[in-house]
Amino acid sequence: MRVRVPFALAVVVSLVGLSGSGCAAAEAPEGLDNLSRFLFERFLPAEGLEASSQEAEIRDAVSKLADEFAAQGIDLDTPFTGTLKDLSVDDVADLEGVGSRADDIALAQGFALANLTNCSIQQEVNLVMANRAMEIHPDVYDSYDKAFDGDPAAFKNGDVDVMTWVTTYKIKTPPVGSAYEARLRAGGRRVRGVEGEAIGDIFMTRVHLMEPAQFDGEGSTFDLDFQMEVYFEDGDGAIKHFYGMWRRMVLGPVDSSSELFIGQTLSGFVDFEKRVDAACVDGLLDE
Repeated sequence: MRVRVPFALAVVVSLVGLSGSGCAAAEAPEGLDNLSRFLFERFLPAEGLEASSQEAEIRDAVSKLADEFAAQGIDLDTPFTGTLKDLSVDDVADLEGVGSRADDIALAQGFALANLTNCSIQQEVNLVMANRAMEIHPDVYDSYDKAFDGDPAAFKNGDVDVMTWVTTYKIKTPPVGSAYEARLRAGGRRVRGVEGEAIGDIFMTRVHLMEPAQFDGEGSTFDLDFQMEVYFEDGDGAIKHFYGMWRRMVLGPVDSSSELFIGQTLSGFVDFEKRVDAACVDGLLDE
């Protein structure tokens, strides 16, 4: 799974059952706010929707996401960062462990990153299926572990298109607040490209916080965290990447809705992508 600096820790969650009875596919909405929520919802199949119809929804949404990249003028040197509107209670209420915390979803600040990367989709898959957070960010984590629900090699090799796991990590003491341990339900999904369509293969991840994080000290809380990422190719150069996160966190005097938190989080997104991009160029994520 992806690894991020403390204000924006990583990525990704589960997918079950792809069979259904054949409802019509819904048309994807317009705009980054609506597309981020639409894709967050579509990580899990809608009840009664056939796999092929749901994958068509995702490809439609990603095609419109590609239009947003073009409209924003995003290139390898010019990422987009900004804020997102809230998720809804219905978007998160049924996720494992969330329970009544879903009622507070309006307190979770939304963040967005859209960028191009020199990484291939396979390199991104290799990173997500690995457990390399402490290697990549030794200054961030005291511990980091993934417990996969299947064989991650099968996902890396393309034998299966869905993989789920639980990530447990503890960060080192940050500049503000105290160290904490958190547990995430996570997963990755591959959607194959269709011949004749502009959008090629798609790799998606989703993650959420299963219960409030446990802090070593007083005065800090971290109780809401929902993330999604989409990587795709459209035959127009570098792989495109969109990342959405909705987080409720208090680190001492700093709240996730504050300008300081928002600015540092978005800056952290960009710094992280630069590190991963460099690792891909150097071939460190080829396996």
